[in-house]
Amino acid sequence: MQYFFYVTTTVFLVFQLLYTIVPLLFSKVKKLDNNLSEKSISVLVPAYNEELTIANCIKAMEGLNYGNHEVIIINDGSKDDTFRRLHELLELEPIDRKPDQKLAYKEIKGIYGSKIYQNIFVIDKLNGGKADSLNVGIDCAQSDIVITLDADSMLEVNSLKYVNQYFHDKDIIALGGTVKIVQGAQKKNGVIVEQFAGKGIIKSQIINYIHGFYVRKLTQSVFNSIVVISGAFGAFYKEILIQVNGFRSTVGEDIDITLKIHEYLKANKLKQKLVYAPEAVCYTECPENIPNFYKQRIRWQKAFVDCILIYWSKLSEKFSLGVSLFFAIDGFVLGTLTAFTTIFYLLQIALFGGDIIQALMMLSITLIVNATQIIISLYLCKKYESSYAFKDYLKMFLFSQYELLTYRNLLLYLNIVGTFKYFDNDEGWGYVERKGVATIS
Repeated sequence: MQYFFYVTTTVFLVFQLLYTIVPLLFSKVKKLDNNLSEKSISVLVPAYNEELTIANCIKAMEGLNYGNHEVIIINDGSKDDTFRRLHELLELEPIDRKPDQKLAYKEIKGIYGSKIYQNIFVIDKLNGGKADSLNVGIDCAQSDIVITLDADSMLEVNSLKYVNQYFHDKDIIALGGTVKIVQGAQKKNGVIVEQFAGKGIIKSQIINYIHGFYVRKLTQSVFNSIVVISGAFGAFYKEILIQVNGFRSTVGEDIDITLKIHEYLKANKLKQKLVYAPEAVCYTECPENIPNFYKQRIRWQKAFVDCILIYWSKLSEKFSLGVSLFFAIDGFVLGTLTAFTTIFYLLQIALFGGDIIQALMMLSITLIVNATQIIISLYLCKKYESSYAFKDYLKMFLFSQYELLTYRNLLLYLNIVGTFKYFDNDEGWGYVERKGVATIS
């Protein structure tokens, strides 16, 4: 146990050192170039029981600063009034549009165009899950670039401009944008103003997202080792998605497709990259209570375990060293395995006594690392032009120290439960109830 403690502590410190230094050295804000030619973009929005949120998504599409794009909303056999709501909002009419028939998916019931918006289309299909819906959208997309977006996600006005700018680099084959929490954000005089507000569970997620994107994804991007391009906002060349046979029907299609692309690049000895584009932003509604937060994080952990079981034996052979290290060591050993060992370690101290000095030392290291990285993530948040006031940054830092000892421990528990629940074989959408009231207006 002592040996494992010292090894994992050393590995932990190495990765935290990377997450501390790399973002500071390699964070460079791209200035928007409005003179670039616009590549064609298809925005895919899978929707299952989204009658409360779909209006927000469509409203956000109206003001996008981009001409050469289409929006394809895929109604995946919703049991509520999603399709009727789409009909009301878009005034749908049947159109003659044929899929490429290069991917497999459930039957399409109808393809519709909007009488109001010439670039918005709706595919109505039998229920098959999120991955199945994305495959339909890819097959019907008429653009070079495909963006996957959650139905509760709202793109920032220049987000497609930034996606286009990144894809003008011939070495980039896929990217993930920055996902921010919509609760607390509002538009004042045409400008989005972000506030650190809401219940503790919302504040915890705001901090978690800021750190996860501006520190972790930025670092992984530098090493071309992004483990997951978030399903809430990812962009890919359509051709690469076809080459890897689209999305696999699984509980975590976003991490799976990311790893499939890494595997494809290594197998074909291609030097193209998957990158993080911090300037491309979308806003998403996060769970506002513990039950829905529980559902979401259990699904995320089950997705990770699923990919661990599928790709573990292939890591050294079919993935780059960077992807293998961030996926296996940082993701599995430090993210999942240590959740179990931490619980056992704490129980051992509580029940049988133990090395209190060692425990306090580890706690001190964790507190210092957390404080340092939160400061860095907040600095980068400001650097990439978030609109939080200084008092909000101060509140976020103070709350992050409290959050480390509260909500962060909840995540340890959810990692353990999610690992066990993976073996329930319960896949599908992993639906999380949404209120539909969180929007930017």
